[in-house]
Amino acid sequence: MSSKRILSYSKQERHREKKTERGIVGKIMLGLVFVIALAFVFSILVKQNKEMERLKLKERDLRAELELAKLEELEILDLSNKAGSSEFVERIARDELGLVTADEYIFVED
Repeated sequence: MSSKRILSYSKQERHREKKTERGIVGKIMLGLVFVIALAFVFSILVKQNKEMERLKLKERDLRAELELAKLEELEILDLSNKAGSSEFVERIARDELGLVTADEYIFVED
């Protein structure tokens, strides 16, 4: 009878050990899944951060371009308001045609 108890005790002990091993393996697997998920989320965050930086740079460039376009628009409006005036004609003659007035001298450098 005592040998049966020892055998029975042994089976219970083996069953408990298997259960413990399964629990440890399950925890390890769960930990691995968690680490993989965390790495995946981290990689997504890194990609989004890079995209945000790229978009910020593009926004800055577009804002600068917009400011330049506004300045050009103001210059065009100013020129259209002055068109036909003697000041406008003189400016075009000087800037575009290289003309000077009769009382001015031209110096040429070699």
